[in-house]
Amino acid sequence: MSTEPKSNKREILRDHVTVERYKALNYAISCEECSHFDAQTEHCTFGFPTLPHLKRTQIEDLNKDGWIAFCRAMEID
Repeated sequence: MSTEPKSNKREILRDHVTVERYKALNYAISCEECSHFDAQTEHCTFGFPTLPHLKRTQIEDLNKDGWIAFCRAMEID
């Protein structure tokens, strides 16, 4: 469950994860690992925004502050 500080504007939920935990658990949480992601266009078949859920963004966010966006509709192949 996310305990990230809340703001008044609508934002994508993010969860706090330590770098150690991220590496140890080998999370499958990025768009690139989902069957609803079109790699050529970087679009989600559900129409969800992909930028926060792309692996490169997640790694950047993890290293920045440890708060990363997990897709709540992930379907692993």
